[in-house]
Amino acid sequence: MCSIDGRRKKPLYIQLHDIILEKIETGQLLPGQMIESERVMASAHNVNRMIVKKAVSVLVDKGHLYRIQGKGTFVQKKSFDKLDLGFLTESGNTGITAMVKSHGIGISNKVLTAGIIRRNSYFESKLKIKPGEPIFVLHRIRFGNDEPIAVEYTYIPYIYFQDIDSVNFEYVSLYDYMESKGHMPIYFNQKLQMVEVPENECKHLALNRRQPVYYFEFIGKDEQNTVVEYTESYTRSDKTEFRFTAST
Repeated sequence: MCSIDGRRKKPLYIQLHDIILEKIETGQLLPGQMIESERVMASAHNVNRMIVKKAVSVLVDKGHLYRIQGKGTFVQKKSFDKLDLGFLTESGNTGITAMVKSHGIGISNKVLTAGIIRRNSYFESKLKIKPGEPIFVLHRIRFGNDEPIAVEYTYIPYIYFQDIDSVNFEYVSLYDYMESKGHMPIYFNQKLQMVEVPENECKHLALNRRQPVYYFEFIGKDEQNTVVEYTESYTRSDKTEFRFTAST
């Protein structure tokens, strides 16, 4: 990656603009991830803050970044023309297509739990890891247009993602992150059932007791056929429908 050089003809803010844009395009900065502050960036590149401010403003104007007042500046999330199972698993590769009944829906997340656990024989067996190896736990509520759509419980072998606990998955796509580490799930074993919404998920999904929901669990493997994810999900059946292609 090029560094900023005052001897070049290209203006300094354009040089910085190009550096940030390259990080976005190469996946070093992920959709929804907060970029460094103007102060930190100015110090890192040995330029004044006005240079940083101008470079960032250009990227905001172009739609590569967006600002949230009082929080910071973030990489623009990908836009979706049509949502399939990606609104649940962030990938259409699971073999089940979920069509959202309301088109143009905006997806957001609330993280319930994120952290490391050890010595859980059930999840160790699902992830095909040795006893005692650390597992990253990510529990989330998935929202569509600020309405709860699904509750996900995801378990990931920490050995392949050793900076995962520093990522804020309320803003960053889990699968974008996994892809950036070279372990994107692309093969899936899955199970789908209709169940009565459990009490805890009933609260998270804003449903009445005894309402039916989709319950599914799946194991995701990367290109090397290594298990990199185990997920259980409760999904509102009044907001989604699943379509299967059967072969004889």
